[in-house]
Amino acid sequence: MASSGRLIAAFLVGAAAGAGIGLLLAPVKGEETRDKLKVKLDYLNDKGKTAYKEFKEKKSTDKGENLEM
Repeated sequence: MASSGRLIAAFLVGAAAGAGIGLLLAPVKGEETRDKLKVKLDYLNDKGKTAYKEFKEKKSTDKGENLEM
């Protein structure tokens, strides 16, 4: 179970790094690049939060616990 969490984290870090490098190397204005980077980072942040929430819910159901507050 721990290795799947690490795999998701590694994927998200790699995706963020790849998106950032790709945007920084693109031949566009700095303001446009920053806007695109912000959109991508917001998207990845949302995906990471969703993945974490799903992981937490699955972990709680696997243990028979309810982690909702």
